[in-house]
Amino acid sequence: MTTPHPTPAVTRQVLGRTRPRRGLAVLATGLVAVAAACGGSPARPATASTTGIVQPPNVPVQGCAYVLGGSIPQGEYPGVQPPFPAFTPDPAAAAAVRSIRDHGGTGLVYGFSFPPGVHLYAGPDRSHVVGTVPEGQRVLTSEPVLWTSAGGARWLAFFIACGGSNLYWVSVDQVRSVSADAGNLLVRVIPQLLAAPPYSPASNPRASALPLTIGSDRQFAWKDPAVHLVIARGQLLGF
Repeated sequence: MTTPHPTPAVTRQVLGRTRPRRGLAVLATGLVAVAAACGGSPARPATASTTGIVQPPNVPVQGCAYVLGGSIPQGEYPGVQPPFPAFTPDPAAAAAVRSIRDHGGTGLVYGFSFPPGVHLYAGPDRSHVVGTVPEGQRVLTSEPVLWTSAGGARWLAFFIACGGSNLYWVSVDQVRSVSADAGNLLVRVIPQLLAAPPYSPASNPRASALPLTIGSDRQFAWKDPAVHLVIARGQLLGF
């Protein structure tokens, strides 16, 4: 059974293997959300917006990779330009981010990899596909936002580097329909993270779920100010 690994050497699943993520406590990203076609459904007319509530972290991106201390961290995979056209979040996304801003939410101190065929949605419902992970590529996310719908369905939300200004949403159930390995990993690990003692850089370096909110600066922030991991970052990888 997969067990969350210690942070900062929290691991992420990549092509069937794990590898450490470096420098998470200060790693920043100019992530973005994007959308549309690559195997998905056509874009719909704009119905809602979330950029007035939450925006990608205001930090540098070099190419489509994250910058740490003026350079891409050694060992990090370079990102590629997402092929998805820009999109507008749907009403479910707007409702979710308003709820997080007003009542708080949950983030995961962990990372996941999504294989080809996984859909990216405009919000936490499956009515509006804004993109699909292309063949030969993967989407990697670190410290994603966890959202549970009223019906109990679990979703992960994150921005994508070089994509845009809106969150992408991934359905755990849809991932399971595409890849048993990737889907079962989510089903196993998410409850472990929710049950784990809270991650703390000073006293508990193991991965967990943590409460978060959205500040007046329209940035995701951990409720524990001692935690500096950048929330909801994602990246498209060209392999």
